[in-house]
Order: sequence, then C-alpha cells, then structure tokens
Amino acid sequence: MDFFKRLEKIDGAVNRGYARRGKWLGAGLLLLVLGGCGWLVWASIWGPPTGPVTLIIHSEIDRPILVFSVNGVAGSNASAYGGGGATCCGSISGNKAEVIWTLSTTRAQYDSGVRKETRRVVIPIPARKWEENYLHVYFLLGDKVRLWWSTGFNSPKSEELPDSIIRK
Repeated sequence: MDFFKRLEKIDGAVNRGYARRGKWLGAGLLLLVLGGCGWLVWASIWGPPTGPVTLIIHSEIDRPILVFSVNGVAGSNASAYGGGGATCCGSISGNKAEVIWTLSTTRAQYDSGVRKETRRVVIPIPARKWEENYLHVYFLLGDKVRLWWSTGFNSPKSEELPDSIIRK
C-alpha cells in the first residue's frame, strides 16, 4: 500500500506542475513544431539544392581510368579514349571538389613499362541549380579535369564547356 500512496503523491505533484506551467509547456512544444515546419518550408523553396548526385565520367585520355572519386563519392571506371559510365548515388557538397583518380594501363602501355598511377586535384565546383542532379566529370590530357552539372545524362563535348569551369 505504501507504494500506491507514493505513486499518488507523485501523480499529484505532476498534475500541479501541469496546472501551473501547462501553458508554457504547450507554447514551447508549439514553437518547436512551428520552427521545424518553417525550416522545412524554407529549405524546400529557398534553400540550396541538395540530395543525391549521379557521377558521370567522360574520359578523353589515352589510359583507362581504374577508379575515381569526387569528395569521397566513388565513380565508375572508364576505358581509354572516350570511355564513360555513371554511378549513383552520393552527396557532394561544398565549394571545392577533391578529384582523385587512378590511371591504369592498356596491355601495350604495360609492356612498354607504364604502371598504375594515382592522381589528385582540388578544383572549384560549379554552382548547382535546382534539379541538376548529374555531375559530369571530364578527364582530359595533361591532367585537366572539368566539372559540369546537368539535369540528365545529356552532356556537351569537352570543347563546348564554358571556360570558367576549366581548371588544372
């Protein structure tokens, strides 16, 4: 019986607390919910584009690309001279892109003494607009890398890319 008397005392204390501070607790919870809803509306209408990104590789170099990554998001491999592929899905954010790629060799290159190499470059990421969920990564001769956002698998030739996104 002693247990139930203590339980009734605790229940009475909680009820008195709600009676005194109930409006403040309700107002605090309402403020929390409205703040969360407000943030969701802001992020969906005015916030920056976010979400998963599909990496598309375009290789115009004479060596196969074994593996590459952009800010830690792995991309597919590509054969020499025009090979390409796509990898889904990863999240790429920030203003800079760290592109790391490993060059493999063809059989003739291996026989002539060329071996696997890993290269790295840090370049600015072009501005991303809404619905641009495809990041095209162009690998060109001379360790040049170009990045370009698009709304699909469509992509220009490397010569048609704007000069502002050419980095070495």
